[in-house]
Amino acid sequence: MFSRMFGKPKPEATTVTTLDKLNETLEMLEKKEKVLLKKAAAEVEKAKEFTRAKNKRAAIQCLKRKRLYEQQVEQLGNFQLRIHDQMIMLEGAKATTETVDALRTGAKAMKAMQKAV
Repeated sequence: MFSRMFGKPKPEATTVTTLDKLNETLEMLEKKEKVLLKKAAAEVEKAKEFTRAKNKRAAIQCLKRKRLYEQQVEQLGNFQLRIHDQMIMLEGAKATTETVDALRTGAKAMKAMQKAV
């Protein structure tokens, strides 16, 4: 009854699937950044052409669009940095968890050996 009202519980994401998803997102952001950089370079070329043609207003518009593309590139760079931070934190937490599990297993083995003696 409650599953119909509130929906089914979402499956918990494992560390590996989360890291894969973060890597995919990072690759997508890098592709987007390359496209934006190409667009910014194209706007500079257009501005140069308009300047040669003595069309100052169109050249200024091109440079404004270039500035907007550069701002988007900077924002994407910040997103990439955050994703890298998240990946590092996840990998560290995974290593810590595995270490603690190994220590617990070792402690259980020691107790078992002491009981045997």
